[in-house]
Amino acid sequence: MKTVRNILERKKNEVATVPVGTTIRQAVKVMADMGIGSVLVTDEKGLRGIFTERDVMKRVVAKNMDPDAVLVDDVMSTDIMTCSPDDTIEEVSRFITTARKRHIPVTEKGKLVGICTAGDIMVSVLEDRTIQVEHLKSYIQGDITH
Repeated sequence: MKTVRNILERKKNEVATVPVGTTIRQAVKVMADMGIGSVLVTDEKGLRGIFTERDVMKRVVAKNMDPDAVLVDDVMSTDIMTCSPDDTIEEVSRFITTARKRHIPVTEKGKLVGICTAGDIMVSVLEDRTIQVEHLKSYIQGDITH
């Protein structure tokens, strides 16, 4: 059974973070430069929140806030649920669906080790399904021996 660790092994080990006190414009620049949809907000104590593209749209642009004056601290999501590298893809998939979250920070022994996205989950599930289909196809065609 695949776990979040399998996803993290395929991704770069880089976790995009910005410190508490970062302006919206600075955080958006980090996301744009890295081609990602969220950054984790941290301080000396660790993970404090997550700031996403959706936060930009709903909490900044829609409210005519100045991206140079507003800090991520003011608009980030703080109700963060994390997962472990040892959680299964199925467990995290259920969580993403029920909690309606697209970005799940991954922590191990209290340390931030990565991020798992809904897209990562989808790719993993699709790869597994493709392998299963190919295996069944080969079995039906008689290409597999037992």
